[in-house]
Amino acid sequence: MGYHQFAIIAFFLFCQVLTLTGQSNYRFKDAGSEKLSLSFELSQNLIVIPMRINYSSVLQLVLDSGISNTIITGLTEADSITLISARRIQVGGLGDGTPIEAYYSKGNLINIGLGDDPDSGITGSEMDLFILTTDQFELSRQLGIRVHGLVGSDLFENFVIGIDPVNKEITMYDRSQFNFKKRTRSFSKIPINISNGKAFIDVDITQENDSRLTVKLLIDTGASLSMWIAPIADSAIVIPQKTVRSLLGQGLNGTISGVNGRVKKVEIGPFTFRRPLVSYPDSCSVAGLTLNADRHGSLGNDILRRFSVIFDFQGSALYLKPNKWYKAPFTYNRSGMDVEKPDPLVPVYSLFSIIAGSPADKAGLKPGDIIEYINYVPAFNLNLDEINSILYGENGRAVMLKVDRNGEKIKVRFNLEGRI
Repeated sequence: MGYHQFAIIAFFLFCQVLTLTGQSNYRFKDAGSEKLSLSFELSQNLIVIPMRINYSSVLQLVLDSGISNTIITGLTEADSITLISARRIQVGGLGDGTPIEAYYSKGNLINIGLGDDPDSGITGSEMDLFILTTDQFELSRQLGIRVHGLVGSDLFENFVIGIDPVNKEITMYDRSQFNFKKRTRSFSKIPINISNGKAFIDVDITQENDSRLTVKLLIDTGASLSMWIAPIADSAIVIPQKTVRSLLGQGLNGTISGVNGRVKKVEIGPFTFRRPLVSYPDSCSVAGLTLNADRHGSLGNDILRRFSVIFDFQGSALYLKPNKWYKAPFTYNRSGMDVEKPDPLVPVYSLFSIIAGSPADKAGLKPGDIIEYINYVPAFNLNLDEINSILYGENGRAVMLKVDRNGEKIKVRFNLEGRI
C-alpha cells in the first residue's frame, strides 16, 4: 500500500500553535452504551471518521492523536456550521510568512455516530474548536476525498479506542465496562506516557553505524509516514548516508522539507522492523518545536497500520496485534512527483511538486501537469491511492504518462528509482 506524505508534519506543527486548556467532555449519548463501532475511510494511511458539529451535516475529519482539539481546515459553500461564541484570532506558524486568520469557538456540541440521527452515538459538550478561514493544509486535495478537518487526542482521553485498519473499523469503548483480560488476550501490551493529553512511546532504533538509541516519539495517527526524528533533538541521531530528498509536509507558513532514509532496525516492545523508512525534517522546518530528550519526533500510521491497535490513555498503555500488513515492505515515492486531486468530487489529478533530479524531473514533467493516462489506464478510472501505489512501485518499474500542459498533450516514460 502506497501512502502520500504531503501534509503530515503540518498536523504536529499546527498543534504547537493551537494549545488549549479546555478539558475533553465526550460521553455516550445513551448512558448504558458499552461501545460504538464506526466504519472509516482509510486514505493515504490516514483514518477519516464522520461527525457533526452543532447539528451540522456530516463532516469528515482525520483522526489525529498528534493534536489536542478539533480543527476545521476546509469548508465549502455547501458546508454550514453554527459556531458558539466565536472570536477572530491571528494564528502564527513556522517560517517567514504572515499570520493567518482563524476563529476560536468555545462551548460547541460534537456528535459522532452512524445514521442520520445527530443525537446518536457519542456526544462531546462544551468543546473547543478552531476554524481556519483558508484551507491552509488542503487535506481534500492531498487525500483525494472530502475532508473538513481533524479531530484530536481529546477523543482518546475518554474512551478505550480500538482501531482495525484492515477492516476499516474503529470502536470506542466505555473503559469501566471494558474487559481487558478478554479483549487484549492476543495483544502485546506496551507502556506509553501521557503528557498534556498526548501519548508518547519509547522506541529503540539501530542506526546505520550500529549505534543504538532510544527515542521518545509522539504517537501521531495524523501522520501517514512510519516515523520521523529530528537530528536537532539529539546529537546521537545519525542521518543515513543514502537518503532521498522529499517534501514532507505543509506548515502554516510554508512547506516542510527533509530527507527519507533507512535505519537498520526499529524495535517497539516485542516487535522488530528491519530497514524501515525514517524521515528526517530539516532543522529550519522544525525550529519552532520543542525537541529534546522529552520528544525526538513522531510515530505514524505506516507502522500503526500494521497492527490492530487498542489505545488506553487512562491506563497509559498501547496494545498491539500484528495484522496482514505487518511484514509489508516500507516503500516510498520512487518517481519524485507528488500528485493531488484539486476537487475531491472530480476525478482529475495534477502534479503539484517535482523533486529536482528525480525520474519525473528528468522526464520533463512540471507542476500543474494534468494526468490523463498512467500506464495506459485513464486517470479518471483510478483513485489517488491507486495512483500513488504505482509511484511507490518496485525499483526499475516503468511508468508511462500522458499529461495535459495548458492544452498540449505530452507523453513521457521513466523508470522508478530506488535510491535507498
